[in-house]
Amino acid sequence: MFGYVRPYGPDLSEEEKKRYKAVYCGLCRMLNEKYGLAGRMGLNFDMTFLTLLLSSLYEPKEEERESACPPHPFKKHAEVITPFTAYAADMTVALTYYKALDDWEDERKASGKVYSDLLKRHYQAVKERWSAQCQAVEGCISAIHAVEKDEKAQPERAADLSGQMLGSIFAVKEDFFQPQMGALGYALGKFIYMMDAAVDYEQDMKKGCYNPLPGMRLTPQSAREVLKQPLGQAAEAFEGLPLVQDVNIMRNILYSGVWQSYNGKMNRQSAGDKDGNEEGDRHGH
Repeated sequence: MFGYVRPYGPDLSEEEKKRYKAVYCGLCRMLNEKYGLAGRMGLNFDMTFLTLLLSSLYEPKEEERESACPPHPFKKHAEVITPFTAYAADMTVALTYYKALDDWEDERKASGKVYSDLLKRHYQAVKERWSAQCQAVEGCISAIHAVEKDEKAQPERAADLSGQMLGSIFAVKEDFFQPQMGALGYALGKFIYMMDAAVDYEQDMKKGCYNPLPGMRLTPQSAREVLKQPLGQAAEAFEGLPLVQDVNIMRNILYSGVWQSYNGKMNRQSAGDKDGNEEGDRHGH
């Protein structure tokens, strides 16, 4: 469920690309400093967006660095770190820990068992700092599993729970903005769950894994309209926040970037169908 909330590079200026990369690298650095390689392996675009969002909304002091890192040891690059970078790193560990557990429990992936074991003590430390968020993650993940195993459950319920989970993570401060941040996270969490279902549809069908689309009488192609609904709600909540810094980067992500995986999947399928039809025509079918 990670990696959909990312920028669409062609529509960003060079300066905006550098800025995004600096925030992304700052999160990578924070994960490494707090949790080592196991933490850094969980680096994702979704929590980079959260770092941008929280930093723009609350305008904390930023620390700018230039340093090399293990993946790029011979060239220094810019890193931007704010207090919310540390929060995003903690939430990355929480979500990645449960994603690894999910891989093990649902598909018996040995890599999931190994990775969850590596992250377990780090997750316990995160839970001590952010008990409300971690309780929400635990409760929602458990409830999603129950929905996925219950043939009579409404498939929309799992997307709703995913929204509740991300909403609790976005609404980090108990203040005036908490309801709107919660609404933004909730809508984006629903979108991510349904996007994941659309992109992984064929793979899920082959493996016999749960996917909500059949229960909703949808195909990946027809799911586009369903995906637009929570994304529109997320955009409405986003536009209601007093954001200035990095707002163009975040709009790029919400209006264009989040569709990249889906559009790529649909385009590949269309190309495959076209190739198949052409092959059939050549054989007289």
